Amino acid sequence: MAADYLSSLISSLGGEQEGPDPNRLEGLAQMLRAEDPDVRDYLPRMRARIQEALRDRQGIYEARRESLNAEVSALIERNLGACQTLEQTLEGLIQEVTTETREVFERAASEFLETSDQLAGMAASGTPLCPRCGSQGPENLCPACELDRLIPDPDVAHMEYNRAVVGEEFLAVYNAYAEVVEGQAGLEPLMQALQSLEFSLLEAQALAEQAAEDSPPHQRLLHVINEAVEGVNRLHAVQENRRTSELHQGWVQVFNAAAVVPQLLAVPEEFEAEVEVEELEEESE
Repeated sequence: MAADYLSSLISSLGGEQEGPDPNRLEGLAQMLRAEDPDVRDYLPRMRARIQEALRDRQGIYEARRESLNAEVSALIERNLGACQTLEQTLEGLIQEVTTETREVFERAASEFLETSDQLAGMAASGTPLCPRCGSQGPENLCPACELDRLIPDPDVAHMEYNRAVVGEEFLAVYNAYAEVVEGQAGLEPLMQALQSLEFSLLEAQALAEQAAEDSPPHQRLLHVINEAVEGVNRLHAVQENRRTSELHQGWVQVFNAAAVVPQLLAVPEEFEAEVEVEELEEESE
């Protein structure tokens, strides 16, 4: 997704704190200006980090550059250009610290941090963006890509993803969800995939409610199913609120029920279903 890609460009190399921090570009620049002899110990480390950042970001950009709109592409290229200049300048500073080289480093660091902030601002602005080209506008659908514009989720990098064998209905929803966040499809296929799953969840909800009164395992199962139904509702609501964060959280709630709902629907006997639930709980521990 283009918005997620913009978030990935936010660098941990910038930012401010009290006193020069040689692990950050601004702190390193302060030490260079002060002619701190200890700065030589940190230059190779920073160069290695910049090289890794440049390699990773260049690869991401090359894979998506044809789909990004001109404004976003130009900003990313400025960011990558500054990153490349930083890498080359750090190589020179390792050999010899001169006034000219230090000034080039400071200008490149300023450009890098400025463009990183601008990219971060796009990802956290609350403005819906096209998940493919990164464009914004008054229309819910991007005119160029014909995809739903969505508000980016700046916390997507911190999400944890689990794996499980799921039924066809859950898989269909996941595939439609993944195509939305990857900028390959709009919301409509996801809404269609939700219809079949929603019916199965409501059926499982009814079965669990019947058995839950005197069965703690079924009470816990009912809680999972209720969460999944809420997740489905959150996914539906994205049509109105346009929030990618709700898309992610809705899928997480649905996924948590993916392992237990098919088994409940496949086992009609209450006792057998209860055994299955207890086994699933033991495995999760």
